[in-house]
Amino acid sequence: MKEFAPLLHGYWYLLRGAGMTLLMAGAAILPATACGILLAMAQVFGNRFARSAVVGYLFIVRGIPLLVLLTFTYYLLPLTGIDLPPFWGVVLVMALYYAAFMSEVFRAGILSLPQGQWDAARSLGMTRRLMLQIVIFPQALRLASPPFVSLCANLVKATSLVSIVGLWELTMASREIVERTLAPFQIFLGAAAIYFCICYTLALYGRYLESRVLHGH
Repeated sequence: MKEFAPLLHGYWYLLRGAGMTLLMAGAAILPATACGILLAMAQVFGNRFARSAVVGYLFIVRGIPLLVLLTFTYYLLPLTGIDLPPFWGVVLVMALYYAAFMSEVFRAGILSLPQGQWDAARSLGMTRRLMLQIVIFPQALRLASPPFVSLCANLVKATSLVSIVGLWELTMASREIVERTLAPFQIFLGAAAIYFCICYTLALYGRYLESRVLHGH
């Protein structure tokens, strides 16, 4: 157990870093979800110009690695006169990046509903807004929830990239402890265990949601 003494002495610091990781991920998931829903609606219900603009945005964002976007934005924003705190700058980039992936999840959820659902709502004389609010969205969000949770787990893991631009979170905390203790194996093993616990919990929740969707509950 002597070999793991650095990990035992530094685990509270790692847990503080994990708390910042969760805070960052949660702050990015909320706007990413809202933007993803709006982009999905523009693709499904928008005019030709709106659909083309969204498709162009999706191809550009999904074709560039997140690390490149983080680094580019970190150096670009000050040059444009936009003075965002580093935390919120990173949250903004991650939200816009994952919104592109979430929009495809929500779009697939909307389009996967059988045509009979749309026809039944129209036959009842529902307006489009009421039909979306009562019939379409509740079912689409239920169908989209398992892959959405999986994307949230990926976003949590992606927060490890922000240490490249100097933002403190679990990976940065691990590197700081390694610099003091010279025990990279033990420290990063502990960090990996924390990431695993967070993401495995989300994976189990995604499995639970998937089972509910498959059984129609």
